Amino acid sequence: MTINCQQVLEFCLDYIEGDLPAEEQVDFRRHLGHCPDCVTFFETYRKTPEVTRDAMGMQMPQSVKETVRAFLRDRKSGG
Repeated sequence: MTINCQQVLEFCLDYIEGDLPAEEQVDFRRHLGHCPDCVTFFETYRKTPEVTRDAMGMQMPQSVKETVRAFLRDRKSGG
């Protein structure tokens, strides 16, 4: 079986979690071996939870919070 780019997108989670059948895992890796665009997508997909966790753990400086709040208040009040 040959896996196309769309199937790589659909199979990413199953591959990462080890739920993709062995034959499809081989086809998945084979596709990544010749499709740099899918490699880039897969690496980004795989790292997203880690990046999100790191971003959520960062503390926003008080000055930035105040600037964002002021901006949103101004937009809400129409000016």
